[in-house]
Amino acid sequence: MSLSLLTFLCLGLYLPVWNALRVTQPYRVVSHRGEVELFCSYHHTGRHEPEELRITLYRGMYGEQEDQKVCTSSFPHNNTAFQVEGERKVRCRGQLRPGKVNLTISGLRGNDTDLYRCAIEVLYPPPYLRTFGNGTLLYITEEPGCFTPEAQRRDDVTGETSVRLPLAGLAAVLIVISAIAILLVHQVSSYNNNKKQQQHSPDNKSHFC
Repeated sequence: MSLSLLTFLCLGLYLPVWNALRVTQPYRVVSHRGEVELFCSYHHTGRHEPEELRITLYRGMYGEQEDQKVCTSSFPHNNTAFQVEGERKVRCRGQLRPGKVNLTISGLRGNDTDLYRCAIEVLYPPPYLRTFGNGTLLYITEEPGCFTPEAQRRDDVTGETSVRLPLAGLAAVLIVISAIAILLVHQVSSYNNNKKQQQHSPDNKSHFC
């Protein structure tokens, strides 16, 4: 065996194999009861399985600006669940499965319907890899009769106020009526007393010869 061939075989044992990362997403997902579930699947090719990953959800077909970032989280492979608060009160819950990250996104509204891309990064072991998915159209439906807790509290306060106002008006009317009734009774009583006094006064008695 020649020296060059032996060197090539030795290098082949120590050099890392070709590493690659591919991310795929469904074409379209529709929200249900204010939540949308998005599957970000990935396929990693390399000598070692990823031990630490980072997933970031971006809004829009292009760009990686900070204002396009919906939520992001880093997690080791043995941490199968995570939850993060994203931008604009959006909450992301994640479940790590073999070759897939299940994202459950809540807090989106109808005007948030757009294309969303998953970016998955292999943080450890080296080499560092980062790949974007093909994007998913998230269609966010407006749920009729579905109120946020803040809106529900406002409705409760408004309802209590609307109930209190008629009750306060009714109480005021009753007080006025009671005052008028007491005044009338007092006047009638005073009139009757004056009349009785006039009837029993000496001037009104008959004189006999």
